[in-house]
This record gives sequence, structure tokens and C-alpha cells, in this order.
Amino acid sequence: MNTCLQVESAKRRVAAVGTWLGLLLVALALIGCASTQSAGTQMGDSGIAVKIKTKLAADPEVNPFNVDVDVNEGVVRLSGKVEDPEARVQAEELARNTEGVVRVVNDIELGSTTLGERVDDAGLTLKIKTKLAADPEINPFNINVDVEDGKVTLMGRVTDERHKQHAEEIARNTEGVRSVVNRLEVGERTEQ
Repeated sequence: MNTCLQVESAKRRVAAVGTWLGLLLVALALIGCASTQSAGTQMGDSGIAVKIKTKLAADPEVNPFNVDVDVNEGVVRLSGKVEDPEARVQAEELARNTEGVVRVVNDIELGSTTLGERVDDAGLTLKIKTKLAADPEINPFNINVDVEDGKVTLMGRVTDERHKQHAEEIARNTEGVRSVVNRLEVGERTEQ
């Protein structure tokens, strides 16, 4: 690879890490104000996510813009699309070898995503998050919503089974949703 291209690629990765860190600070401020998770859990999960995203940004095999990292109680979910199987395996290894990680769920698919698909998924994510936030029974700060090609994954924690099913129903009844994977945990988390 041309040295100029390598330098440009490295610059983009450093910029991506800066962007992730800025977004993390905003997210931490919002989460800290309205979550039922303990501050230790929030900081631990956020710290794990930042470590993994930093590793992805520094790795030449994995494009950090194509991999989404979500952490809930130490369980990492990787999603997105990569062009080759080696990048998928490498992303999982980087996550698995990060301090604090309990388990890794690798939902990264092989292929490429167009800009239009990314915009559609972002719009769908916004619709679902808005509906969750508007619902008086749901605490939206404890639910992570990921959308990939119209497939929604819900992660986080709710107080009871009724809220778990209600959150899934909200997602499923949103126009444009093709399927829903409900990975919401039920009940209060026991501190370890």
C-alpha cells in the first residue's frame, strides 16, 4: 500500500477515535441522569466500549466505521458489515481480549453497506428510540436499539417481562422494521 494512503488511513482512524470519545462523553452525561443502572455499571460498560472502539480504530484489518459496539453488563455485541471473514474474526478477538468483557456476541455480517442503507437504518433507529422515549412505561435509557438492514436488535435491561414484550412490540410496529431480536434482560441487576 502506498505510504500516503497509509498515512491518510491512520489520520481517519485517529479522527474516528476522537469522535467516539466525544460521543461517549455526551452519552455518559445523558445516561447518568436517567438510568436505573448503577454508576459503576454505566462507567464500566462505557469504558469497555471505548477500549474496544479504540482497538478497532487502530487495527489495519477492521474498518471501525463498519462495526458497531454495544456493551451491556460486560456482554459485548458487535454488529455491522465487513468485507472479509478475517476482519469479522479480528473484531471479535479484539473485543474478547478487552478487560472487563464477560462475553462477545458477534453479529457482524459479511458484505458491504451502502450510504443509503446506513441512512435508512439511522432513521429507523431514531423512530424506534423516539417511540420508546415517548412511552411512559419504558425507560429508554436502559434500552439500546441497533438496526442493520431493517433488522432491529434490542439490548439492555427492563424491570419485568411485560416491559420486555412492550418494547419489542413498539419496535415491531414501527414502519420499515423487518424483524426484531429481543435480547433485553429482565429484573434488577445484581452487582458483582
